[in-house]
Amino acid sequence: MVSGAKAGGASASSPLSQPQWYAQLGDLVSQVGEPGFPDVLTATLRYLTEFDYTVTFAYYGPDVPLCLHHTFPPEQYAIHVTEYEVGPYFLDPLYKASIDGMKSGIFRLGEVAPDQFYKSEYYRSYYVQTGPVDEVAMFIPGNESWTIVTSLMRRNSQPAFSARELRTLRCVEPLLGKIAKAHWRTDPRLKAAKPVQDEKEVLRRTVQDALARLGMPALTARETEVVGLVLQGHSSESISNILGISAGTVRIHRKNVYAKMRISSQRELFSIFMQSPGS
Repeated sequence: MVSGAKAGGASASSPLSQPQWYAQLGDLVSQVGEPGFPDVLTATLRYLTEFDYTVTFAYYGPDVPLCLHHTFPPEQYAIHVTEYEVGPYFLDPLYKASIDGMKSGIFRLGEVAPDQFYKSEYYRSYYVQTGPVDEVAMFIPGNESWTIVTSLMRRNSQPAFSARELRTLRCVEPLLGKIAKAHWRTDPRLKAAKPVQDEKEVLRRTVQDALARLGMPALTARETEVVGLVLQGHSSESISNILGISAGTVRIHRKNVYAKMRISSQRELFSIFMQSPGS
């Protein structure tokens, strides 16, 4: 693969002005529809900016996401893919953005996350344990209702992605996105359409199954909605805007939920949610 100057590095010139960039694009286009495409896409993105890991998930509504490609070592794969597919994906801002209609573009994680995501138990108990300190995602339309999300991750020993690096990625996203879309349309794993589950029903079943196993009373439909939004990292004010109810009513629902579950913290709520094998 062709390598070159990194965006945000010591060189003052843009990597897009270098001859190597066009050679790298040629490599990428030649691999459309071929098994080696994801690795060449990784090399192309790495030409533009440095990152530690990359992973590509295909999201199809609230169904369990499909990992299409990754560069994780085994121990990181277990956290980022195996554990993620079992439960945490349902609370991931990138997953939520995909089912809310985000189809294309480059976004930093914080740009699509709820207002209190970085204070949420999901972030503190799961996300931080995965290692990345910063994450940038490229959303790509896939087949049918699929949305493909390729994430670039930096560990906490590295600086966050700079404004210059994001500008470079966003400059080339329309081109890279179309090339990637052409490739993923050929992937047989994305050809078979499945019935799209209802997100609210999946959340209701997930929460109620966890409560039933612990002998706790069922929640109302509204309480279940509030639980899901709390776990995702929304504040009471944000939840009130989403559900069209007052922030005071949201707080009452939260109080009732905690009383039914016999808990007193979001950490305990997250623990109950994560006990469900179907979450």
